[in-house]
Amino acid sequence: MEQVIFKKLFHRGNFQIGIVFRRNNEIVEKLKTIFSLWSKTHKCWYVKYSKENYQKLKVIFNDSEITIEKPEGTHTVLEPGLETHQENAPIESSNGIALQQLENDEHNSFIENEGLREEPTSLKATSPPNVLAKGILDIQESGLEKDQENAPVESNKGMAVQEIEIDGQNKEQAGLKAKFEVHPDIGKYWVLSLAYSRPISIAMLKIKGVYWSNNYKVYMIFRHVNVKNKVEALLGIKDLLPSNYYVNEQNDKFTAGEIIISVFLSGKKWMKVQLPEIAAIINQVKRLQGSKYNMDEMVYLLPATPGVLKNLAIIAEQFGIKVINELPNGYANTRNELNIKSIKLQEAAENLRKQVPASSEIYLTSMLDYLLANNYSHNTIRVYTSSFIQFLRHFGYKNPDDLSQNDVVKYLGKMMLKGLSASAGHSLVNALLFYYRNVLKRERFEIDLPRPKKEKKLPVVLTMAECFSVFAAIKNPKHKLLLLLAYGTGLRLSELTHLKWEDILWAEYKIHVKQAKGKKDRIVGLPHSIVVYLEHYRSLYPSAIWVFEGQYKDEPYSSRSVQAVMKRAITEAGLEKNATVHTLRHSFATHLLESGTDIRYIQQLLGHNSIQTTTIYTHLTSKAAKKIQSPLDNMAHQIVNKKKLE
Repeated sequence: MEQVIFKKLFHRGNFQIGIVFRRNNEIVEKLKTIFSLWSKTHKCWYVKYSKENYQKLKVIFNDSEITIEKPEGTHTVLEPGLETHQENAPIESSNGIALQQLENDEHNSFIENEGLREEPTSLKATSPPNVLAKGILDIQESGLEKDQENAPVESNKGMAVQEIEIDGQNKEQAGLKAKFEVHPDIGKYWVLSLAYSRPISIAMLKIKGVYWSNNYKVYMIFRHVNVKNKVEALLGIKDLLPSNYYVNEQNDKFTAGEIIISVFLSGKKWMKVQLPEIAAIINQVKRLQGSKYNMDEMVYLLPATPGVLKNLAIIAEQFGIKVINELPNGYANTRNELNIKSIKLQEAAENLRKQVPASSEIYLTSMLDYLLANNYSHNTIRVYTSSFIQFLRHFGYKNPDDLSQNDVVKYLGKMMLKGLSASAGHSLVNALLFYYRNVLKRERFEIDLPRPKKEKKLPVVLTMAECFSVFAAIKNPKHKLLLLLAYGTGLRLSELTHLKWEDILWAEYKIHVKQAKGKKDRIVGLPHSIVVYLEHYRSLYPSAIWVFEGQYKDEPYSSRSVQAVMKRAITEAGLEKNATVHTLRHSFATHLLESGTDIRYIQQLLGHNSIQTTTIYTHLTSKAAKKIQSPLDNMAHQIVNKKKLE
């Protein structure tokens, strides 16, 4: 019997029911009939959270074994597997999560009793802000890049907190007594919290089978005798952990499991990867760039490159399993590396096709073909086709060619009444105009509706002092360098994460930004104050392609991770402004304007098409605002000084 997992998600501003199951086209078609969508973020299907939808899901999966996953915020704790690196966005899936199998009569209380009304809890960074050494930045070593360097875990009520003294060399390194707390077991893991000590933390995480849970700020220790002995030896305490070892040969990654890599006969640029039934490993492999699942052979396909082989070796080492490489010599080649743009376009197209029934896929495919043929960016493709899918769904996936122009206008009018933003309204109109004019060849197709007036919102800007406080709040050197470069160059987030070492012109103190927004190149300045630190950072990763690599080699840093870094820094700095990474770009432009830089130069540095876009910063300069005196203040000044009012 196939297993399906239902879980609560907070996605796109609302609670959803997440659905995790082995890919089945028949099931997918049924899910689409209840307007279920695919989430690239959570790697699962989801539908609006309601009793009605839950009942529909029970009917669709009536032949499957249904498991209800406990939501975050209840006593169920995530088992680690992806917790050792939190630099990429977390994946909420069935990887190693303790599940509670409910009986059929309990299924009906899914909505009421699973604790799903609780608001999602946000993690607050508890480490003290790091004062900027040497004025701006102090990069010491690459070992500072783990999120485990957060503050110690506060003990839970009712738990006995004990003290241990670190013996020998460890005591000299730590120079302190570490408090620890042993919590109840979670599945196949012992749970331990320790007062933070960097040497202890680094040593703990070098032990195979010890993982850091960033959600709960505890160490998850696999219940194995070898792991127990190593942890107790490190901490200098015998019988610290109980002897209730986990016994299950199938799932015990210390005694079973291997990654098998072999040739994919249908495409020489790909290799087959067979994985053990360990959810955490599967989810890490799914996150590798270009990873896809082959249903026919029930294996994962990955680009046959040396970089991917190294990443698989890293994953295997982390989980203590073997890699069996059956590839012939020379099969893995750098020529097989995938083009990032191609990957994004393929992923966008694949995710969009999943959102419509098979009978309506021809309409979406026709639009996708025209967008791709016209070399539109993957963002434009995503926006246009998402609007088009919404349009199809409204008319029950009818053939758009059978709809009259009046039908389209009525639909747009109804959507505008819902209070769409100006940008969403423009995207919707543009998407439909594109389809009817280009795909259906109705060249005279017009939509007689006034375009939504674009809102003129002033961007959030940080003062120079606020920028400094943000940088001072960041402890991780890599994260600090990211935000310093964002502020010092005014780069967009995507430009920052896709910056390569070859793009930095060291001798000229410049950065060559290639194929940025609008498919344009431009040159920006490289701040002199950061060059020494950037060179030192490069020495830590001499073989890297990207300036800021992601969790895996040869992959760029995740944009979402950078935003998370900024969000934590804003919280640590105690700022109440709703600032993002893009706020640093706004601050860059505003501070340049305040210092007297010509607005035309600022336009070029920012890569704006029109100077009208750049002029918005003239409304934000504090120095200019201080020179302007209100007529009321002028009147009051004249009265106080007993001057005759003019």
